[in-house]
Amino acid sequence: MSTSEPPGPPDPFRKEPSGSDADPAQPQPPYGQPPQGGQPPYGQDPYGGAVPPPGQPYGQMPPPPGEYGAPYNAGPTLGGSGRRFMARVIDTLIWFVIAFVISLAFVGTDTDDVSLGKQIGIGAVAAVLYFLYEGLMLNNNGQTLGKKAAGIRVVRVADGGSVQGSPSWIRAAVYVLPLILSCPGLVFWLINVLWHTWDQPWQQCLHDKAAKTTVIRV
Repeated sequence: MSTSEPPGPPDPFRKEPSGSDADPAQPQPPYGQPPQGGQPPYGQDPYGGAVPPPGQPYGQMPPPPGEYGAPYNAGPTLGGSGRRFMARVIDTLIWFVIAFVISLAFVGTDTDDVSLGKQIGIGAVAAVLYFLYEGLMLNNNGQTLGKKAAGIRVVRVADGGSVQGSPSWIRAAVYVLPLILSCPGLVFWLINVLWHTWDQPWQQCLHDKAAKTTVIRV
């Protein structure tokens, strides 16, 4: 009765098969895919996520066109027209109270003798005050009092981050300061605030586009 020989020590001069001589039983990765434990091809998400189309920020996918409240970066949803309108109404009422107090300081309670120069001055001061209110509030946490009440926040489109610094002031300037120009400014303001109702995919007003921001629900 014969017994099998125990395996000897490995041959140091033996080469492992490679290429066409490799063991056919060993699975090979599909064409264009990395071997197990390797790095993914350039431009592919190493975590298996979807790759954004050209022109979209890395790691973000745009919401489906035309969908109300579509997801923003697979997390928060866009603010929507109703909440944005409610926020503006609240902020405008606050601004109206401030503007009324300023007008009393300019002309008192007698409104029958108000010159055109005083009217322009009151309007300019009121617009600058709204600009300061809007810019300071957004620079703090991306919310005015109206936006807090409506449950929305202004964020950067690029990464959903804070709008502290220049984005908050650019957004406030494009929204408020054209009102100083009277009728042309009012026309621009109206187009501006309505722009988000047809804008895709981020539902931006023109002041959002200037500051590269959008509005999301909190």
